[in-house]
Amino acid sequence: TCFKCQGFIDLQHYNSGFIFDCFIQTLEMMKLSLIRYATIIRGANYFLISLKHSCRFMLHAKSITRLMASMTKKQAKAIYEEHLPLEAIVEQLNSGMIQKSNIRINQKAHSLAFLSNPIKHEKDIVVEGVNLNRAFSGDLVAYKVLPKENWKLNRAELVTDLISNSDNGNSDYPVVGSDEVTFCGKTYNTSNVDDKYLQKSAKVVGIIEKVHPRKAMGYAKVYNKNFAIFSPIDSRVPRMLIPLNEFPKGFVERCQDFADNLMIGLVNRWEVTGKFAMGTLLKSIGGDKDDLVEAATEGILSENDLDDSPFPDDIDVDIPDFEITNEDVEQRKEFDFRMKCVFTIDPATARDLDDACSVEELGNGIYEIGVHIADVSHFVYPGTLVDDIARERTTSVYLVQRVIPMLPRKLCEHLCSLNPGVERFSFSVVWQMKKDGTVLSKKFGKSLINSCCKLHYEHAQDMIEDPDRNFEEGYLPDIHNGFKAHDISWRINVLHTIAQTLRAKRKESGSISIQQCKLKFSLNQEDGMPTGIGSYQSRESNNLIEEFMLKANESVAEKLVEHYPDNSIIRRHVGPKENVVKETKKILDRMGIEIDLSSSKEMQNALNKLYKVPNKPTPVSLVVANLLSKCMSLATYHSTGEFESSTEYFHYGLSMPLYTHFTSPIRRYPDLIAHRQLQAILEGQKESPMDFDEVSELAELSSQKKYASKLASDKSGELFLWMFLKEQIEMYEQASVIEIGTESIDVLVLRYGVQVRVWKNYMEEGTDFQVKEKEWAHITWPTTENYPKCSATYHLLDDVVVSMKAGKQLFKINGSLVRPGASQADSVPEVSGIAIDDV
Repeated sequence: TCFKCQGFIDLQHYNSGFIFDCFIQTLEMMKLSLIRYATIIRGANYFLISLKHSCRFMLHAKSITRLMASMTKKQAKAIYEEHLPLEAIVEQLNSGMIQKSNIRINQKAHSLAFLSNPIKHEKDIVVEGVNLNRAFSGDLVAYKVLPKENWKLNRAELVTDLISNSDNGNSDYPVVGSDEVTFCGKTYNTSNVDDKYLQKSAKVVGIIEKVHPRKAMGYAKVYNKNFAIFSPIDSRVPRMLIPLNEFPKGFVERCQDFADNLMIGLVNRWEVTGKFAMGTLLKSIGGDKDDLVEAATEGILSENDLDDSPFPDDIDVDIPDFEITNEDVEQRKEFDFRMKCVFTIDPATARDLDDACSVEELGNGIYEIGVHIADVSHFVYPGTLVDDIARERTTSVYLVQRVIPMLPRKLCEHLCSLNPGVERFSFSVVWQMKKDGTVLSKKFGKSLINSCCKLHYEHAQDMIEDPDRNFEEGYLPDIHNGFKAHDISWRINVLHTIAQTLRAKRKESGSISIQQCKLKFSLNQEDGMPTGIGSYQSRESNNLIEEFMLKANESVAEKLVEHYPDNSIIRRHVGPKENVVKETKKILDRMGIEIDLSSSKEMQNALNKLYKVPNKPTPVSLVVANLLSKCMSLATYHSTGEFESSTEYFHYGLSMPLYTHFTSPIRRYPDLIAHRQLQAILEGQKESPMDFDEVSELAELSSQKKYASKLASDKSGELFLWMFLKEQIEMYEQASVIEIGTESIDVLVLRYGVQVRVWKNYMEEGTDFQVKEKEWAHITWPTTENYPKCSATYHLLDDVVVSMKAGKQLFKINGSLVRPGASQADSVPEVSGIAIDDV
């Protein structure tokens, strides 16, 4: 009884760890102040709890009896270790007792995770089972390396060396156990092998930063009278218990009706004794077929912590109207391109046009090349509501069926977008350049443009392939400002010639371009469902734009660092770790592919040799590209002040000593930072308009959000592929074997760049499936009504035909190998040398 409020407290939990939480929840219901201080007096048959504000609670004898029994009985056994408090983490990090790293949990084996090894030439550190200690993938954790006897033995590498170094003619074969290898009467384990055969293991001792949002989409069912168990689709997120009273009406009585309802759960705590985490239901988002795409999309955005909420109604208050004043014309007169031939080249579906190009011939083989970027900073001021929202989002998110913009549509599709036939504010980088790409001079400035045409990549490609073509009326978009198609075609071909030279120089310096398939879909205009599937194709027109955007970004980076060496926004890419490259090399060697991976330049040269036709992928090149992409780290944003030496600014993939993002401020906040810093330089400001802490924090947030948006985009592609397969029932495609496990084979579907796992359980009934891990798989198909018994042995890189079906669970694709000689195998088109675009 609450003496002050005369309220009655019925304790639902009797575990001592929850007692005070029960009081707090009761106080919240009574709308009383929450003050976590209390005096507890034990009487003969009651407890008297006096809170600081004099509200007192009495627990009567019945409650006391149950409570004391709970408090005195043996506590539940701990599964995990308690996390170190932050103060202890800092102290032990400084003393070298522990280390820190972001943890990466394996998507296909959620009890296995990896930490980056601070010793570059060593393999990543393994974390397994309970040693993950309730960390989520992506979290910055504190970890402690375990004693050597707990390290992982690399049995495959040891076996290979034992056989190659043996003197008995390989008459014996090593016997491989779970944690040891026996060969010629000697047993090898972690205690007696060279360290090169070992991989360090560690345990998580604390979480420094919860990077993972703790949200997930999944399905729920009744667990007991108090809780439902929520099972996330992402197996890296733990199952959680959620109170039944949080679920929709009828969930308990008609649980089966909610079996296919997608829901979003949030982990709010995970005790050391907890087999399951404790969570709360954020939303039940539906399960009907018509709503499935939007429901799943909402789940994708939520679990990646991406904001899809509408912009506030009063957002326009901070956005100035479009008006070019006399003052604007005077300030931008040196960069007034309104009467010049300026044009955009974008995908056909683009609506936010943030870059345009111009070319003027100056004589003596010299050209004025201009890259003109939407001047978002003219409309978005620091400290305004629209800027605050953009800072939080940091990026636009591109899904299959829609775009979630960083900026309101009034800005990204109208005021800022470099639409044709209208005057626009822009920020320009202008070079005087020779056709061989030699830069004679460069300048930067706020500008004015009036784009004469919005070209698609296909139009620009036509002009490159046939410069003198007379385009039939209506084929090209409207051309404004008195220019004709040949005016644009001439300029595109000048840009193309220079771009080819710039690209060749970049490749020569060590830039690497790993071409991978990216899914694209044709959608039904009425219901938005996928009706066709293919892959994006990168053509010369794409490369043209890419080269000049790279050049603009590089030029701006040089300007920023020249003036603000300790606080410029940059884009940095660290090369792959030595041990990861070694592991990739071993996989390629097993495939019989000899590639020099010593540098990005050698990687690119090797990829070029695998193409039968330049820039046209082959099965081998697609598999190699898939492997090489996995060993690459992600590029990230930084403030230059974070590093001791300018050599650390290097961008490995582009082989550039200095790089930033400047060319897409409509969809990336770091570009807007670069615009503001560049403008401050042009105005003569000695100090950056943003201090080091602000730039560094925004850079880190932007890196996280960019990665999250990529995950969401990829997951959206997986969703639509699953939806497409669900309608198609089954699809057959050519694939290559890229990994052989103990129970499965992984294949790469060449036409779409999709990796599919073929489990032996999903093979045709009666199929015999035998494997030697990482070496071969022998499959025997049974006799059927249409086909005789047959068998085949597959090795890495072998061609196969895979059947793909949509699994029952969302996103899951079930793969099965088609037997040799089956009619489905004969009807699958060849992939070698095709252009990866068939929609």
